[in-house]
Amino acid sequence: MTLREKILKTFIVTIREINTHGGPEEFFEKYPVGGIYYSEGELLLDENGLEKGTATTFEKLNECKKYSPRKLLVCADGAKVRGQNVKINPKPSLGASVNLEDAYQLGKIIGMQMNDKGIDWVLGPSIDMCLDHQMYLEAISDDPKIIGAVYRRMVKGIQDQGVCATVKHFPGLGTDFVNMHMAPGANTLPFAKWMDTYGYTYKEMFEEGVMSVMTTHVSLKSYDNELTDGYYPIATYSKKLTTDLLKGELGFEGAVVTDALIMGGMATGNLIAETVQAFKAGADLLLWPPVEAAERIEKLILSGEIPMSRLEDALARIEKMEKFRNKALKDHAYDDPDPQYVDKTILEIARRGICQLRNDIGLLPLNKEKYQKILIVDASETDGAISSGAEMLRQEFADRGMKADVKRDIYDVPSRVCWQADVDKLQEAYDLVIFNLMAPFVAEWSVAHMLIWASHLFDKSKKIIVNYGSPYFAVDYFPEDPTYIEMNCRPVKETVKMLVDGLLGETVFTGKSVLHKSSISL
Repeated sequence: MTLREKILKTFIVTIREINTHGGPEEFFEKYPVGGIYYSEGELLLDENGLEKGTATTFEKLNECKKYSPRKLLVCADGAKVRGQNVKINPKPSLGASVNLEDAYQLGKIIGMQMNDKGIDWVLGPSIDMCLDHQMYLEAISDDPKIIGAVYRRMVKGIQDQGVCATVKHFPGLGTDFVNMHMAPGANTLPFAKWMDTYGYTYKEMFEEGVMSVMTTHVSLKSYDNELTDGYYPIATYSKKLTTDLLKGELGFEGAVVTDALIMGGMATGNLIAETVQAFKAGADLLLWPPVEAAERIEKLILSGEIPMSRLEDALARIEKMEKFRNKALKDHAYDDPDPQYVDKTILEIARRGICQLRNDIGLLPLNKEKYQKILIVDASETDGAISSGAEMLRQEFADRGMKADVKRDIYDVPSRVCWQADVDKLQEAYDLVIFNLMAPFVAEWSVAHMLIWASHLFDKSKKIIVNYGSPYFAVDYFPEDPTYIEMNCRPVKETVKMLVDGLLGETVFTGKSVLHKSSISL
């Protein structure tokens, strides 16, 4: 390979980048990159019908593979097995069940999903911790021992299917309420506490042999406190964090991949300069870079500003991933994707994660004869309309001969739930009130969040909180509610049925509280 070809091997591009440079055939002839990012999200098409976002089709992915002169390293955040029907993410359920076999099986499912689409490398799992309950993330716990144990088994499940796993987001989300998609984030822990928490979980993953770590646009000033333009350096740009801490002090021997190099958390307006700096800092794989950055890196290597050893290190770590994946494909060292197994296992994991957090006044199981008129308050983040989750709950009660109505504060129709006068009328009209809460966090004034306020005006003796959102709502917003169900999954027909089965005493909720009292003081 030429020097330029070696550099391009570190580039993981999007379909947008490919289309911007003439489409698959023309692009790969000029830019023999090392990999491509695959997404099954909603297609965003330009005026010519070409993808202008990150999502593409399975057929287009295979077209890219066809025209690439080298075997592409294909990565994805997620995918579905063809024929899979259940579309929920059961990872939060693991925080409640702490079932290590479930963690392994979920890893196996992820591996199956990747193999079904010919994806070599999954950009997960996220092993962040929710030490700040307002954080924008999908953390299953604030306890490093639980994070370490659960995700170690998930990583093994993924990699036993011959798929490279990635743990992220180094140096760790969960201490600072800034979304790094929008602006630079921070991990605010003192370094000794960081080592006891995030450092501990990453070392657990390294013991399991995880193939990749994703750095992100988050600083750790307790380790790298050299200000640049008034800011502490984010891991994306920090040699201290990526090379000295991650590869050196923690001893990570796999490949380091950046988080997306287009996020607001690292954008300076110069994508080429940003890509070069990430490579200099120690990133081995560059996610969503402009391909023109390869020429700049080449010049800096030839001039000696970037040592050749930096590129050699990156290529050696990438080769390690490739050998792992190629051996699995050659030996067929994985299970064939099975959509029925995937659907069944996902639902079993979700069921074990549903938690009857409180039944302090013995309201459950519900007596069908006593509760003939039920009000479902739809506290979901929808734009005015009743959510599908609330409607499914209404229908599930109706199928069992119980009348249920759904209301929501929409202002322009007579279904208001927010004010005391509304509450008084509703309490007279219904035997039971279920607050169906679906919000990932509470950080703005919205209908869903006003309904959290309204929930406290209802008589506790006839009220149930059913929460599909953050598990920390129970202590942050509902500390005194005596009847509280923590779903730890999203509402689909199957999980709503599980909920009603448990409310009526036909099954038992077996999940445990995810409210592990962290000993970490922020």
